[in-house]
Amino acid sequence: MLLAHFAIRDLWFTVSAFGVLICIQIITLIRYVNQTNYSLSRFLNALKTEDYSVYFAPTGRGDSFARIYNDFNKILSIFKQNKIEKEAQFRNFKQILEFVNLGIISIRKEDVFGTQSENEILFLNRAAAEILNQPRHKYWHRLQRQIPWFCMAVKQLSNGGKTLIDFSNEQEHKQLSLEVLDVRFLDIPYLIVTFQDIRSEIEQKEIEAWHNVIRVLAHEMLNSFTPVSSLASSIKQLTENDTGKSLKAEQIDSETIQDINAAASTIKKRSDGLLEFVKDYRALSNVPVPKLQSLNIKEFLYNIERLMKNELKKKNISIELKNIPSRAELQADYKLLEQILINLIGNSVNILENTPEPKITISCEIEEFKTIIHVHDNGPGIPMEILNQIFIPFFTTRKNGSGIGLSLSKNIMKQHGGKLLVSTEPGKFTNFSMIFNTK
Repeated sequence: MLLAHFAIRDLWFTVSAFGVLICIQIITLIRYVNQTNYSLSRFLNALKTEDYSVYFAPTGRGDSFARIYNDFNKILSIFKQNKIEKEAQFRNFKQILEFVNLGIISIRKEDVFGTQSENEILFLNRAAAEILNQPRHKYWHRLQRQIPWFCMAVKQLSNGGKTLIDFSNEQEHKQLSLEVLDVRFLDIPYLIVTFQDIRSEIEQKEIEAWHNVIRVLAHEMLNSFTPVSSLASSIKQLTENDTGKSLKAEQIDSETIQDINAAASTIKKRSDGLLEFVKDYRALSNVPVPKLQSLNIKEFLYNIERLMKNELKKKNISIELKNIPSRAELQADYKLLEQILINLIGNSVNILENTPEPKITISCEIEEFKTIIHVHDNGPGIPMEILNQIFIPFFTTRKNGSGIGLSLSKNIMKQHGGKLLVSTEPGKFTNFSMIFNTK
């Protein structure tokens, strides 16, 4: 309207000046918008490409641009710090996985079924390479060529699962415990393969167990044979002269005969003890197969209480049956189970010898897939330094103990598909738990 007014009055110079001014304003506005769009595009592109080295320097175009550029720089700085922290966490996790003794391989699920050179292994740690006795291959198809039995097992478990694989060659024999997890990240399916050689661990445990058994056997035999050898040597000396010739009957006096008789009696006693030891060993190594029958737990435990009551009464030990379900039943061998309870109660009787107000409590709890019978005493407990040895055959802290009661009881529980566990607190209690799987 103003330009029209000036034009009507023939003020063309004024009209021209206003026109030039308007053009300058339009050009300035366009440049301002382009500059703003350029800065915004540069900022978004830096976020998209994760290029956090971009920096927006302050300009002389006003406080609004200064504030915006300052905010851009702060946002990029925050993203940069987050990226650094995530990379540090990733490297930390990768380092941890690198040094665990569990073999770990990660690969895209579709690549397990391919044979192309593009099927790259995303992660393969040091333990995986050592267990499989392979270099750290970058591609799955190379593993398929070198160890097809392993890759075939992984393929069969591509939807997840566990299996055992026996692997042997001229140099070694391994048994791998293999587990495959089927997972999705960002809607892409991956397989995480974990495995370990359990044969070497099993063999190590077997060796340790045999060392323990041999140590106890050697100790027991040495205790028996040492006095026998010494007494036999004494008898030999009593029946020989100075030149080593055997004495005649009339040359041996009554005192010597008494010494010989005493030595022979001691040899017999030690021989009988060694014979009992061998019988105990046979009992331990020949646990009979359980003859399973349905047992009412409450009735069974009350029978055990009646069986042990007189012996416990003589030693002023009270016994209590607590929280026994009246209708709960168990599939087990009556005689073998009775033997376990007698062993456990017998152990409690010995450990309660110097305990004021000694008490044994037998209880039962029923879980969804388990039935547990507890034998609890308020004795001095088991010293922590021997707690891991009490189930070793022939290990005992009692002067006249055989050391097979707990070992035999544990074997019987294994025959029933269950477990025998112990918990203790020195100076307060000992609790043995007979755990039966009922699923």
